[in-house]
Order: sequence, then C-alpha cells, then structure tokens
Amino acid sequence: MVIRKWLGPRNLQLVFGAFALVAGVLIALRQDASHLLFQAAGTVGYACAVVLSFGSWLALDRAATAARTRRILIVFHLMFIPAQFLFLLAHQVPWLGMLLSTMIAVGLKPRFPRLGRTSRKVWLTLHVGISVGWLGVSLAMLALSIVGMTTDRPDVRQGAYVLMNTFDVALAIPSVFMALITGAVVSLGTPWGLVKHRWVLAKLIIALSLPLLAVLEGPWIEDLVTRTEDPAAEPGETGILLIGAMALFFTLLWTATILSVFKPGGRTRWGRREIKQDGRSGTAVTVAAAERVADRTVVLDLVAADGARLPSWKPGAHVDVVLPSGRVRQYSLCGDPAEPGRYRIAVLYEPDGRGGSTELHRLALGTTVGIRGPRNNFPVVAGAPSYLFIAGGIGITPFIPMIEQLTADGGHWHLVYRGRATASMAFAGQLSRSHPQRVTISPADRWPRPDLQAILRAAPPGTAVYCCGPEAMISAVEALMPTACPQGTLHLERFAPSARTSELPDAPFEAELRRSGRTVQVPADRSLLSVLQDVDPSLDFSCEDGVCGSCEARVLAGVPDHRDDVLQPAERGRQDVIYPCVSRVRGSRIVLDL
Repeated sequence: MVIRKWLGPRNLQLVFGAFALVAGVLIALRQDASHLLFQAAGTVGYACAVVLSFGSWLALDRAATAARTRRILIVFHLMFIPAQFLFLLAHQVPWLGMLLSTMIAVGLKPRFPRLGRTSRKVWLTLHVGISVGWLGVSLAMLALSIVGMTTDRPDVRQGAYVLMNTFDVALAIPSVFMALITGAVVSLGTPWGLVKHRWVLAKLIIALSLPLLAVLEGPWIEDLVTRTEDPAAEPGETGILLIGAMALFFTLLWTATILSVFKPGGRTRWGRREIKQDGRSGTAVTVAAAERVADRTVVLDLVAADGARLPSWKPGAHVDVVLPSGRVRQYSLCGDPAEPGRYRIAVLYEPDGRGGSTELHRLALGTTVGIRGPRNNFPVVAGAPSYLFIAGGIGITPFIPMIEQLTADGGHWHLVYRGRATASMAFAGQLSRSHPQRVTISPADRWPRPDLQAILRAAPPGTAVYCCGPEAMISAVEALMPTACPQGTLHLERFAPSARTSELPDAPFEAELRRSGRTVQVPADRSLLSVLQDVDPSLDFSCEDGVCGSCEARVLAGVPDHRDDVLQPAERGRQDVIYPCVSRVRGSRIVLDL
C-alpha cells in the first residue's frame, strides 16, 4: 500500500520534476552535442517540465484544481513522450524521462474523447499525409545511402551523406514526431484504440521502434559525413550498416502501410476483454437452438460462447443483440430466469423492417453474436393484489416469464392477448393449455377487438396493468387509464419510440459532470448523449431513441425534461435520473454523476 502510494502520479510528478531539472542541466552543459537545435529544444523543454511538474504537484493536492491539472498533465506527458525521442539526439538521459512520462500518463488513467466527424477527417488527413512524406524521405535516404556506398566519385559520395544528414535532421526526425502524435490522436479518438486490435498494436510497435533505429543511424551518417571529407576515404563497414538500417527503416514503414490497408489479426487480448466487460459488441454468445413457435416467429436459445454462466435476470428484462452486421436490436427475455446458462428471445420476422429480424431469422446454429445487458425497465411490481396483462402480437414475450413467476407465487393475474391470427400468435397454444381460465386469446381473424375500456373498468382496485405491443394498443390503454381504471397503476414497454413531445423548445443548456470535474455545453441541435460522448466515449448507449434505457445517468441537481419511453407513467416526475439520448433539461443547467 505504501509503495503504491509513493508510485502514484502525484509523487511521480515530483520525481519527474527533479529528473527534468537534472536532465535539462546535463543537456545544456554538454560540450560535444552534434545537434545544437535539439540541444536547445531539450534544455527549454525540460525547463518547462520543471515548472509544470512542481506546480502540478501542489495543484493535484487541491480539490478545486485537481481535475483540471490532471487533464493538463495527461496532454503534456502524451506529447512529451515523443518529444523526448528528439532530445535523444542531444543526450541519452531522456530514456529515463520517457519511462517516467509513461508511468505518470498511465497512472492518471486518461479517458480519451471520441473525435467528431470533422476533427477525425482533419487528423486522419494529417496522419496519412505525414506518413506518406515520411515514406518518401526514407526511400530517398535509402537511395542516397546506396549511392554513397557504390559511387566512385568522392564529391558525389560526400554530397550524398551531407544530403542524408540534412534530410535526417530537417525531415525524417520531424516526420517521426508528427506521425507518432497524429497516429496516437487518431487511434485514441476513434474505436480503433492503441491496443484493441492486433494491426494497430503492431503499427504502434513499429512506430516506436523507428525512433530507436534513428538513434543508431544518425551517428553513422554524421561519421560518414566527417570521414568522406577526405576524398580518399571509403564508407567501409559503416556505409554497409547504414544501407541495412535504411532498408530496414523503409521495410518497416511499408509494413505499417500494409497493416493499415489489410487490418489483419483481429482483436488483442485487451480488446477481447473490453468487449466482454463493456464494449460496444457486448458479451459473445452463440445460437444453440432455434424453434419456430408461430408463423414468422422463431425462438432462439443463446448460450455464452466461452461456456460461462450468463448474468442473472428477472422477468421483464431485455437484452441488446449485436448482430454480425453491426445492427443492434432489443429483445425481451422469454425463457426461465432459473436457467443461468441460456437466454431465450422470440423474433418476429418483419419483411418491411430495418433488417434486424431478417438477419436473425437467417442465423445458422453455432453463429456468434453479441449481447449487452440484461436491463430491466419493465419489472413485475411486488405485492399488487392482481395483475392485468394486455399483449399485442410479439408484445407477449416479456409476459411469459412474468406469468410463470406469478403462478408459482400464487399471484392473481389475467392475460388479454390480441393478434392477427391464431397461427401467428406466439405461445398462444401453450398459454391456453396451461392457464385456460386466466387467458383470453383474441385473434383478429375470428374475434372482434376486445373492449379495453370494459376490461380496465373491471380490474380490481390496486391492479397493476401491464401493456406491451403495437403503438396503437399502448396509446389506447394509456389514454383510457385515467377514466376507466384510476384504481390501477400502468406499466408500459415499447419496442419503438412514441410520438412523445415536450412543451419546451430545444434550447441550449450546460451539463456539469461532477465526478470528472468538467462542464459541457449542449447546443439546441445536439443531444445531451452526443455531447457526453465527446468527453467520454465509453458511456453506454444502444437504441438512441429513448426506449432501451442503457444510457441512464444519475441527476444530482437540475430538473430533467423527460422525453424517453423508459420511465413509466407514474415516474415522469422523477428528478434523479435522465436518459440523455432524447431527454433535455428544464432550465439552463443540470449536474450529472459522471
């Protein structure tokens, strides 16, 4: 514990300040430095680091300035690590500085905001342009090294090495620095990351190895420039080593280019672990069984790809299914909560839909997909004297485990189930056989529409009314409840966003993120979620329509303007939670526990 405390970023920053003071003095006093420009840059750079280090050591101990200081230090050290590669041309002491900067940057646990569309294009353009220029410089230097080694003319040999030295200082070294900076920004500001994918990690290793190679070839070039001032001198072994170094340099750059194009190797161990914990692809599961339970409806059994237990759940829960195409769809769990290794979902084929149901119906057994969740925005309230379930079509799915639980607990319940035809009503036969006295099956091709007003009026006092199905049915029940069933409580679950509107216009506001110490401005034409993602791309979200509830955020101050379909009718006045994908703020400010 004591060692961990002393190795914390604050104390390391104090150590780095002392190191920077010594390093700056050593670089400034060196008499035989071959690159006066980088000697001056190292002296000035470490002098600035001394001031920042000792100042930040004090600021990190103060709550009012700690968050901002951490952000400044993260940016500084991420920029200063490649900068110290340049200082190596003046002295070897920056090796220790790079190690300390890396330890401090990791210890500060930086979160990298996702680049916006325009920023991403700008940084990517810079990275590609600089990398192409770097590749051209390396080709030119390889050609010059061959010319210097093979020519019979002393003036050409001397000129080749002098030109190489100029290229090395004026073009190659700045290209290394800028390619590292722009590559890191693009990687960290996009879903690629630095260590999530094997090809990105390989490019990072190549990029970091090239400056090390440059440390070796730089002195060789300088030695050859000095040696070939004598027309009779030959490049010798140093010339051969230089050709080999430049060939390796050029080959590594082309390897990095090929990696960028073909992106081989899949995810790294760290990338796979991130997916399993909270990545956008979710936990990997495979399709273990498929059963057609009605016309156009198939039930899929999903088991963990690694054979592990899946998270427990309660009736009313749903999961996000991340399909191989990247589509994300929400489905209620309709299996047995007591079976921990298997999830069941029922999928209605919708030929005119957005493609998710079509893809799911075509999945072969053994196919791997991702799931996120489960989440439960539609739980069974405990202790109600009776329960009334009103289901339309595939809206029956969340009620299957609810009914089984209430039956096992001895609860009083009744189901009204409406569909187009008996053959297309999933689980209708199973429900009629198991609970003939409690289930009303109402296929539209045989029976008129149920009288919802009469059904609601007949509900006993305190009835918990649950409704899931087409929007027309849900809206009808929602409209009838205040007059037909004021004695009950209404619980709704939608598969698609409603036409819910707000009496307030879309005005700009600000959001304070209490835990991170940041305040962001939310313009009228952007959602709160999109602005939050600029700050923290790791925030969970899924549907972005206010239906799934995955983006839930805790409110510490301010009044939300709820525009979601997650909160139940009786919860619309809550001020402790917001779903930022669609909801906004009543007023000009909100404080979130983020």
